[in-house]
Amino acid sequence: MCDLVHLERRGVPAVGIATAPFADEAIEQARLLAMPACRMVYIAHPVQLLTAAELSARAHAVVPAVVGALTEAVSRAEMQADPGVERHGAGVHGDG
Repeated sequence: MCDLVHLERRGVPAVGIATAPFADEAIEQARLLAMPACRMVYIAHPVQLLTAAELSARAHAVVPAVVGALTEAVSRAEMQADPGVERHGAGVHGDG
């Protein structure tokens, strides 16, 4: 999260990725770092038990959500298309 905040403060768009059970912690840390609207994408939990191939597949599957969060061009319909991916942050839901 600290890296995400440092990049954003330097004008480099960034998206954090965490597993869904850690959403509350990510939101709280972003708030404590004075960047509550940082862009986050949440993936299914757990990841530590995945094989390298499974982890690679999960990473490839989340790329569109990350690109969408970075470009803020993901429509609400597209965001709802994958119930395994949750997002928050400025612009992710069209809130600027």
